[in-house]
Amino acid sequence: MKERIEGGPEVGWQITANKMSYMEKEGFVVAEGDVVITRGEQKLSAQKAAYNEKTGIIELSEDIRLESDGDLLTGESAIFDLNKGTGKIKGGRLFLRENNYYIHGDSMEKMGPNSYRVKDFTATTCDGEKPAWSFTGSEVEVTIEGYGKVKHAAFRIRDVPVFYVPYALFPAKTKRQSGLLLPAVGYSSLNGFGFELPIYWAISEQADATYYGRYLSKRGLMNGFEFRYVAPKNSKGDFLFDILSDKIEEKDLSDPDQAEISPFARTNQTRYWLRTKTDHQLPGGVEARLDTDYVSDQDYLREFPGLFGDQARPDLAAEFGRPLEEIWSPTRRSALRLSRDGKGYSLQALSSYNQNPENPPIDTTPQPLAAVNYTLMPWRTPVLPMFFKFDTNYDYIWREEGIKGHSLSLNPELSYPLWLSRFLAIEPSVGYSWNSQWLDDNPQDINRQTREAYQIGAKFSTVLERIFQYDGENIKRLKHKFFPVLRYDYRVPESDKKFSPWFDPIDLETKTNKLSLLLENFLDARREDEEGNVSYNQWGSLRFSQGYDINEARRVEDPSREKKPFDPLVGVLNLRPFSTLDVQTSARWDWEKSEIPSANISFLYAGARSGGRTDRYRVDWNTSKGGDKFLNFDIDLNLAYGYSVGGGLRRNLVLTRNVSSRFWLDYQSQCWGTRLSLDEIDGNKRVFVTFRLLNLGEFGGGTKIGGG
Repeated sequence: MKERIEGGPEVGWQITANKMSYMEKEGFVVAEGDVVITRGEQKLSAQKAAYNEKTGIIELSEDIRLESDGDLLTGESAIFDLNKGTGKIKGGRLFLRENNYYIHGDSMEKMGPNSYRVKDFTATTCDGEKPAWSFTGSEVEVTIEGYGKVKHAAFRIRDVPVFYVPYALFPAKTKRQSGLLLPAVGYSSLNGFGFELPIYWAISEQADATYYGRYLSKRGLMNGFEFRYVAPKNSKGDFLFDILSDKIEEKDLSDPDQAEISPFARTNQTRYWLRTKTDHQLPGGVEARLDTDYVSDQDYLREFPGLFGDQARPDLAAEFGRPLEEIWSPTRRSALRLSRDGKGYSLQALSSYNQNPENPPIDTTPQPLAAVNYTLMPWRTPVLPMFFKFDTNYDYIWREEGIKGHSLSLNPELSYPLWLSRFLAIEPSVGYSWNSQWLDDNPQDINRQTREAYQIGAKFSTVLERIFQYDGENIKRLKHKFFPVLRYDYRVPESDKKFSPWFDPIDLETKTNKLSLLLENFLDARREDEEGNVSYNQWGSLRFSQGYDINEARRVEDPSREKKPFDPLVGVLNLRPFSTLDVQTSARWDWEKSEIPSANISFLYAGARSGGRTDRYRVDWNTSKGGDKFLNFDIDLNLAYGYSVGGGLRRNLVLTRNVSSRFWLDYQSQCWGTRLSLDEIDGNKRVFVTFRLLNLGEFGGGTKIGGG
């Protein structure tokens, strides 16, 4: 039976051992055989221990282990202050479970409940006695739930030193701490050798900032800044700004490499790019969304892509769900949206600016500087079972050169839904539309045009459904739902006067007399697991819509012109019978020309493999009314022994040339990985090599082949 002694309530620990001897006069306890000291979740064990009751100091030897929340500290001999939670250990080895860190050294000091200092250390995240990589150095300090501080460290591959770092930080768990981050290196034939050293500043629990000092041998020093914050009610923001005083002051269009970037001149030496995204909750239930995207010139994003461009920063599109403009986009859009959604209504205010980085001498780019939209959702009137809805919209369009002006629309509508029988519903409606545009200037004494129109409509619909028995592993029932809808719309303007849009369409149709048919199908599966839990998922949907213009069918004027009453037939098919398969298709069929003017097909398969890996295959095909046809495919394939390969292609089928292509080869071991990437975009070829270290991030380099 084990012997035991306990400390006072203010200390909260106890000691057990196979054998204990007491020296009452000296207040000394000697414990032998499976000695265990516990306090809360902490457990310290050894084979021998000598404890001083007066000072709280305990000396341990043989098979020392300190376990705390999954972390493990072992050593040859140690001395601890049980009252203060500090101590020293010889030949210590520390394992931090959260990030799989192994740290050991000749001398290790426990400076507090969660802090350690190690002299002559070795640190790695690799399992095993001979790590694939490690850091060695004179001293490291580690704070659990914080960062590790390294002094005079050498990075080693196996036992071979590769480079020296006088001081560095690495994350020990999840808390943030200011300091240096992993550097990045690379090479570009356009920009030369590049080196980037990020400096991180943990301002508070709600905000942080990063400075990216980036040196490009052919361009100079580019300074990058990022500021992030989070606030209550899901408010957050990310602000990024890069600026460079370019050594190449003026673009040489006689140089084929520079002309290939774009055919436009550049004379500015100061190069910069500002981009921000912010979601913020304001008082009164108002939500603000701010997007900023402003660049110094049309070449910036094409000259500084990849390792030292936007890809080396956080993915704003994934974080905020709103994409940035593509690097080839002719404009860069910045916008502020204020919105308030109440019970039964929505109020939106928007201001946006479209920058034209080419800076043309005459800029006619439209700028929607102000827009307000109010929508009243269908509201049941207090007297009759009728529903009233209302929509109004105001816009102000400004141009540096060209027409500037305002537009206003009002659209009230009254509807009366009712069921004629169990299977047939009808919803008649009547509405009014008022649209007006007026200019800031007064060209040719015309500065306002207004159009009014009255409209009536009726919608006939029903719902048909049937349940089918299905003999599947977990699926026993399928439900098919069929929603046919027939809609009639009749719209007549107050006058037949012709109107021309100045800066925004103003309802050019003279009359509307149309029938529309909508057929929607849904197939839902009822899934039940072994424990009886029930869930539903939609296996597929199929939608057809077709319009028929009665006025066009009855037209008597211009009899030589062929009548075309049928709108294009639109079909949309979505299939997801399994979690690994997603198929989406859509197409438009032109009855008059007997052709498909536009279509899209998307096929995605994600198959699970052993070891938590997933293979992905994606193919997209699309054609547009303008005649462009594109084929896109991406493959991500896991091989054996940690290797994987992948690639992608975007091909213009009309011009029979590749717009972009990429290929990569990846290797991932337990604690490190590397990737070789090759890509080509519009003839611009690049090669990158990237290395990853488990829980330390990644670094890499690349070169461009050919122009830029």
